[in-house]
Amino acid sequence: MSETPAFKLPNFEVLGLLGRGGMASVWKARQVSLDRFVAVKILSSSFATDQEDIRRFREEARAAAQLKHPGIVQVYDANFSDGVYYFVMELVDGYTMGDLLRRKGHVSEEDALIVAESVAVAMDYAWTHYQMVHCDIKPDNVMVDADGTVKVTDLGLSRSVTLVTSEKQDASEEILGTPAYMSPEQVYGSDKLDCRSDVYELGATLYHMVTGRMLFQGKSDDEMLHAHVGNEQAPDPRSLGTRLSTPFALLLEKMVAKDPDSRHRDWKLVLADLARVREGRPPWPALLPAFGSSIKLEGHA
Repeated sequence: MSETPAFKLPNFEVLGLLGRGGMASVWKARQVSLDRFVAVKILSSSFATDQEDIRRFREEARAAAQLKHPGIVQVYDANFSDGVYYFVMELVDGYTMGDLLRRKGHVSEEDALIVAESVAVAMDYAWTHYQMVHCDIKPDNVMVDADGTVKVTDLGLSRSVTLVTSEKQDASEEILGTPAYMSPEQVYGSDKLDCRSDVYELGATLYHMVTGRMLFQGKSDDEMLHAHVGNEQAPDPRSLGTRLSTPFALLLEKMVAKDPDSRHRDWKLVLADLARVREGRPPWPALLPAFGSSIKLEGHA
């Protein structure tokens, strides 16, 4: 955390870099007025700065601040200062599932089920109470804190980021999510996304967690997007050298059905199927998706 920031924020003492991605960097900071440590996410300086964009950015991001759940990283505020968009968030002492996968390669089915249940409970809260979708569930947005609590991060922020990036991007890039995990309807740019898109993303995340491979490993971003919406299918996760039960594989197949109507229609049904898989039973109903899945299970038509 020795890197020196090239920006200053009012009321914050920036202490050091926590991580950097393609669209943002995350810094540890002290919020001076409240004397508390926080995480500050700084968005790329190339984003739009139209006053209407700034207003909508604040509204969308502050809507995320309503979410108060132990399984969700708390968003405290969002603002724009001296050309910098930033989010102020709860500082979590822990690691992401992405960090863990980069160290270990993959996790066990048992551990994946624990993570899946925690994410589903948090997302059920967000969907049931606020009709909020994440649009970017992936290993790097699932954290585990020092006490072992699983927390979803960046919930409610994907739409905020899109508001201020769309004017700087080609139309083909104005979509929510990360190509490796995106649902087909996200790829199509649907403006009526619901929790079923997040179910697909969690399924893609679980596939990566237990196999060490993304659904469409080795493809470019554009090729991944085409694979999600086309007839292409990823290999049976049981064939990739990890010990997985058939009920778990069937659950993944259902979660990443290409047609949202073939997935779970809400998070409570996901939780019910997770409980069945824990007991060694297949998900209910154990039917093949009507329009195919992004996973090809051996022995299935």
